[in-house]
Amino acid sequence: MSWIGAGIGAFLGAQRGGVLGGVIGAVLGNWVEGKARKMMGAPEQARRPGDGASSSGGASGGEITTLGALSAMLAKLAKADGRITEDEVRYCEKVFDRIGLHGEKREYCIRVFRAAKGDSHTIYDYAASFAATQPSGDIREIVYGVLWDLACADGDVSQVELEILRRIVDPLRLSGSIFAWECERRGVQGTRADGHAAPPDPYEVLGCPRNASDEDVKRAYRDKAKQLHPDALRAQGLSDELIAKANDQMARVNAAWSAIRQERRI
Repeated sequence: MSWIGAGIGAFLGAQRGGVLGGVIGAVLGNWVEGKARKMMGAPEQARRPGDGASSSGGASGGEITTLGALSAMLAKLAKADGRITEDEVRYCEKVFDRIGLHGEKREYCIRVFRAAKGDSHTIYDYAASFAATQPSGDIREIVYGVLWDLACADGDVSQVELEILRRIVDPLRLSGSIFAWECERRGVQGTRADGHAAPPDPYEVLGCPRNASDEDVKRAYRDKAKQLHPDALRAQGLSDELIAKANDQMARVNAAWSAIRQERRI
């Protein structure tokens, strides 16, 4: 079975709704209709299950939703200056290539991108809808990192893009420290009066209070490391192509753990 064939069933089975579910449902519906028409016009001997589609393995509802959310938010971020040029569309296609998306996954992302770029919803609408359907904060952080990749692609993050990346943290239900961390590691000036983002709080990164015991902090670090393990992310529906991006988030966790160890001398 083709990836999109399995993905449609997974998406419908998951019953994803809201803004994100609307655009994904429309894209999948149009895709199925197009494939059906193509099959109807094919010679009888050529009509076989999976014709015209790459065999990329099964898809989960989580994978369909995560890739759809990423594509929709990339479209809105690319449109931050008020419009999307063909050059920007081609650039976002290159982003999908760099992530490692090929075949039907890449085509699906491009279709969602094109559908979302012209609708009336905002990037914050899509972010909130994604957060409502994706319980894993680690996966939402990975998607947030890809948005930063797009903003930094030309070497200069605009103030409009920076403000979007700062504001979108809340609807994505992420901690504010992730914005500061991205600014720091990418060498981008933040939005404070001194031109810098507030330094990330290592305890916030690990998800534990500052007054936690040494053992509790160690446990929090181990738990985060387990959550970011490829097998754990795959079990939550993250695509293999995006799992590689988890290395960035693991670097953030390791940096937080290192700072706490140095502070506590443990």
